[in-house]
Amino acid sequence: MRPCIRAVLLAGVAACAQQASAAGYGGQIVSGCVTNSQMQLLFQTTSGCAYQVQSNPTVGSRFWSDTLPPLSATGSLASVLAPAEPITGFFRVLEFTNHTFWYDWRYYSEEPWLNTWGLGSTQSAYIHTDRPYDWYIDQAETGVDADANCGPSSVTMAIKWYNQSFDKTATDARNKYPEGGGWWYTYDVINYLNLYSVPNTTSWFTGTNQLMGILNQGNLVILCLSTADLGLDDASEHRVGRFYSYVGGHFLVVKGWRIVGDALFFEVYDPYNWQATYADTTPKGRNRHLPAGDLSNAIARWWNYLIVIPPPGGGAGNAKQNSFILPVDPTQIAHKWGM
Repeated sequence: MRPCIRAVLLAGVAACAQQASAAGYGGQIVSGCVTNSQMQLLFQTTSGCAYQVQSNPTVGSRFWSDTLPPLSATGSLASVLAPAEPITGFFRVLEFTNHTFWYDWRYYSEEPWLNTWGLGSTQSAYIHTDRPYDWYIDQAETGVDADANCGPSSVTMAIKWYNQSFDKTATDARNKYPEGGGWWYTYDVINYLNLYSVPNTTSWFTGTNQLMGILNQGNLVILCLSTADLGLDDASEHRVGRFYSYVGGHFLVVKGWRIVGDALFFEVYDPYNWQATYADTTPKGRNRHLPAGDLSNAIARWWNYLIVIPPPGGGAGNAKQNSFILPVDPTQIAHKWGM
């Protein structure tokens, strides 16, 4: 896909947008004016291509709001009315070839980032369950028990994903179930979700097709797996595989999948980051990609279950409505630890 990013500053209730410089293949904002709390945007298009208007309070932010639904262009220009809320400072127009993309436009562009990140060259599908706010946690920053806090970090990330206003920390989770400062078990994760009334279902794991189906329905998944089965790739800018030396039981969160070339990858939030970053300062544990075969083995050989959290308002909370979930009673199964 070829995202065309045009940031346009809004200056006051009746201000007009400045024309952006040309580059790329459509999406250039030609003009814009605020009237009655709406922004009238006119932008260049290519017939047959799809575009979406997004807004952002500050041009430097990672997160862009999906202001309008995607539209299919039928000519060389398109005009739309977008909400111009007081906090909105910038608009951009994103051109895309399918209906899934990231708030940080670089993450969704195919070239050169996919190659740079060790994924491949051509992306054919991408699904994610991300949020337009930061919910990643580096367990290095979770207190005196940080070495063993992948469980508290993962469950706190999941609750923040489910409820943006959740203000507890991974340290709070650890303090609730101290476990002597050592490993958390899968039952601790489930109990903590239940403590804060976050719907969840524990399911048998049957394979990566099942995991894709669960994610396609907008759900989030917590895993307890063996990192020994995850291939090590510590190339400085690669975002594939394990980037640390630790091998053993470990919790992380699965939030998406993508197909690049013939390879299927699952996108995860891995809390075992220890302040490691890429050149662009992005944490290496955020949006790491695990090859499907590695992930399947890592689950099956450690704890062959999934902890599924639905999006607010539906999803896996009612397991009978989800054909991909095979519910089990978590009080009747063996549990495993992670750190």
